[in-house]
Amino acid sequence: MPLPRKSAPEMILLRHGETQWNRARRYQGQQDSPLTLTGIGQVRAIAETLRDHINEGTGFDIWSSPLPRARQSISIFCDQLDLDYGSVRFDDRLMERSYGRWEGLARDDISCRYPEDLAREDEDRWHFNIPHGESFKQVGDRLGDWLHELNANQPVLVMAHGGSGRVLRGIVVGQSPEHIFANDPPQSTAFSIADGQARSIAAEQDHLRSFGCADQGLGVRI
Repeated sequence: MPLPRKSAPEMILLRHGETQWNRARRYQGQQDSPLTLTGIGQVRAIAETLRDHINEGTGFDIWSSPLPRARQSISIFCDQLDLDYGSVRFDDRLMERSYGRWEGLARDDISCRYPEDLAREDEDRWHFNIPHGESFKQVGDRLGDWLHELNANQPVLVMAHGGSGRVLRGIVVGQSPEHIFANDPPQSTAFSIADGQARSIAAEQDHLRSFGCADQGLGVRI
């Protein structure tokens, strides 16, 4: 069943670049690891891809998750486009889902240590609350609170995460949880969201090549 659609202003939604734990296929959640060189290149490439769109806009309020990988990514993005990093607003409600006792572990590790967690997740992925963490529904609730406080007439640019970004798109468009989980784009993809519709914008291959990540720019999703 589709989730109730949340009203939102025009939005450009970004995901942080590849990190060391992304590369190692380890769950990060609200822990952190630094961007790789590929991750830095991904952020610069998507910034260049969006340059004309942002320059032609009416001015975006810039928001970001406060987690270090998102802070690093929005700093690089702002530098690439000569945007004012000092104007970025950081909000805890944009943070990645807390993966609790899964954080720092690879999927195989979780299978060995906590097989009961994976069984419960398979039963109801939207509502499953990882021990010491949170559910995707809880992520959606906090993102909904954040959306409610935005000015509907003021465009926003948002640096988020794989999980929180998927949920944010889903509640703005009014997708079902099944569609939210099925839509898992790589880190070199942004979304333009307006009028309840989300349009994906992949980093241009010329820009990915220019910043040294053409071969790795499409691969990381965890």
